[in-house]
Amino acid sequence: MVSQTSIIFMILAIIVSIVVPVITLIYFRRKKAPWKPVLIGILIFILFSQVLEKILHVYVLNTNTQTAELMKNSYLYASYGGLAAGIFEEFGRYIGFYFLLKKYREWKDGIAYGIGHGGIEALLIGAFAAFQNILMANLINSGGFEKLAGAAGQDPNVLMGIKDQLVNTSSYMFLLGGFERIAAFVLQIALSIIVLYAVKSKKPLYLLYAILIHAAIDFVAVLSKGLEWSVWIPEGMLFVIAVLSIFLIRKSRYWFDKRMDYQTQSPEMGNLIN
Repeated sequence: MVSQTSIIFMILAIIVSIVVPVITLIYFRRKKAPWKPVLIGILIFILFSQVLEKILHVYVLNTNTQTAELMKNSYLYASYGGLAAGIFEEFGRYIGFYFLLKKYREWKDGIAYGIGHGGIEALLIGAFAAFQNILMANLINSGGFEKLAGAAGQDPNVLMGIKDQLVNTSSYMFLLGGFERIAAFVLQIALSIIVLYAVKSKKPLYLLYAILIHAAIDFVAVLSKGLEWSVWIPEGMLFVIAVLSIFLIRKSRYWFDKRMDYQTQSPEMGNLIN
């Protein structure tokens, strides 16, 4: 049986994954943040992260037997996963700002793009995954899961693995999923601002910064699972990242001050985290 506490925490994870982006969007819309960057952020995330990146994953992790074998090494797998996410998402952001948002170069436009990018990620990865868990948990508790596992065309080993995970995972872990979505959402806004600055100031080096930051964070997250580190290591990292991201978002407003000479001035990268 999946505990009622676990199911309640799954529901809370869904609520957090939806409500935080919606409230943030409403707040910044009142601050005159435009709709177009939000919509472009959604489009770019789906295209680059959920389509193009997934195509690469299928090839590297399944189709190509040589790379699939290499990816059994936890460090290589984490490196690949981090770089793939960083390159696809940040280049996607850059393309979105450079080609599709030529008239949107203000701080509020970076915020709006990040809300779209991070918001759809929270919905697809956070809320949708938690919803699937709730459906499976209800099937397990009602006795319908065994029928599903025995149905034709279903892999019983995979389904039983899902059951074991839902039954044996500590309840608080499902609530942590909601926290992860908040931290990731804030990070996506911060990365969007960095990439927008790269476009506005014509300094592609800031695109590289965004890629490396994204890749490093995902590297630690993936490696922690592969090496079975304590869950509090990546969660603690996410908390620190969320705090730093909020600081960067607030500080970055001055990067887009119209009085600034973008050809001669730029924020020092050290100041992004100090």
